[in-house]
Amino acid sequence: MRDILVAMMIFGSLPVILYRPFWGIIMWCWISYMVPHRMAWGFITHFPVAATIGIVTIIAYVISKEPKKLPVNGITVTLLLFVLWMLVTTIASPDPAVAWEQFDKVIKIQFFTFLTLAMLTSKERLHLVLWVVTLSIAFFGTKGGVYTILRGGEGRVYGPPGGFFAGNNEVGLAILMIIPLLLYLRSTLKDIWKKHAMSVVILLCSIAVLGTQSRGAFVAIAALGGFIWWRNPHKIRNAMIITVLAVAGLWFMPSTWHERMDTVALAYEGTYDSSMEGRFNAWGFAVNVASSNITGGSFSAFSPENFLRYAPEPTDYHDAHSIYFEVLGEHGYVGLFLYLTLFILTWRCAGKLIRRYKKDPEYGWLASLSRYLQASLVAYAAGGTFLGLAYFDLPYHIIAFIVAMEAYARRLNADGLAKAGRPGVFGKPGATPVLYGDRD
Repeated sequence: MRDILVAMMIFGSLPVILYRPFWGIIMWCWISYMVPHRMAWGFITHFPVAATIGIVTIIAYVISKEPKKLPVNGITVTLLLFVLWMLVTTIASPDPAVAWEQFDKVIKIQFFTFLTLAMLTSKERLHLVLWVVTLSIAFFGTKGGVYTILRGGEGRVYGPPGGFFAGNNEVGLAILMIIPLLLYLRSTLKDIWKKHAMSVVILLCSIAVLGTQSRGAFVAIAALGGFIWWRNPHKIRNAMIITVLAVAGLWFMPSTWHERMDTVALAYEGTYDSSMEGRFNAWGFAVNVASSNITGGSFSAFSPENFLRYAPEPTDYHDAHSIYFEVLGEHGYVGLFLYLTLFILTWRCAGKLIRRYKKDPEYGWLASLSRYLQASLVAYAAGGTFLGLAYFDLPYHIIAFIVAMEAYARRLNADGLAKAGRPGVFGKPGATPVLYGDRD
């Protein structure tokens, strides 16, 4: 029955997408993050759902009256350069079969990132995508939180089978990244019962992160908690709340969890467990590859054959287990520079929105959402130190959100200057902002 329901929802959406291509973006996000077809049975489990939705969305977008242009700024240019550099490193790969297979997956994510950005042309559209992305991941956080409570902290929480974050480490970071977004969405709710329901979801998601027993997620929890405390004006009150929640969480988790978390920071290298030793070996490998090849090792870099040549411990083969060393090993120092620049520019753009609109009674949501998106990036930057999720959809969606908000702000600025009859940096007089989403 579940497979029939999922199939009806997916195939039933296709005519709607042909009429309104933006709904193709909604369906793509739902399929990408929640992976509902992999939780069903029958033919739909292995049906190329994402490809079907993607093709129909592209066709609908091309024939529609949707705007066919992207906001152009330093962020979008850097992202495009990063994609082009990944193409260069793939062409230069010594193992093209593996490299092109991975490039195919990555380029689909990047293509739909740009397509999503092209259609995020109103506040309503942005919020709708935000709800779909956040709740799709929160589903696993809520379920994982209940599981962790029922098991007394024993066992591990895992993500959706076949998804980008199927593993316990990956789902831990994904859930943690959407907790700030859940906090923002909670602030937009009017009914008190909805706010309480969202509070329960946030609490369960927080418990689920602990239940993943992921050391990377544990590091990200500390970074995110510190960032939220630092950015909040009520520091004493929030310090007390964070302390109480931290003590309760640490008390609840079993001794096996504490023993695992203790290995995050050890005084002597000889006391590291095999997992941590493997990470350090993989990081040394990435440095050696990037130092030997300007294009890195491409998407085929992390292989047993390459480890025999470049790794400090040649027989100790591991994945990158770090977004930074993953990009460094696969795309060299040029790729890492573009990758870091991309997120630095995104952070600065969000900061400008915060400063410009934090006291604006009508458009204060731009500043508020920017703060929470920055918090998500903090979680990703910290947790990504120990996780190889450099090409995961969510951080690129966050980039798209911030770029779309900046473009929205530019239209507002142009409209305000037009009414005043003055030229300005963001637009010419008379350039009234067109919120294309309102045409729907």
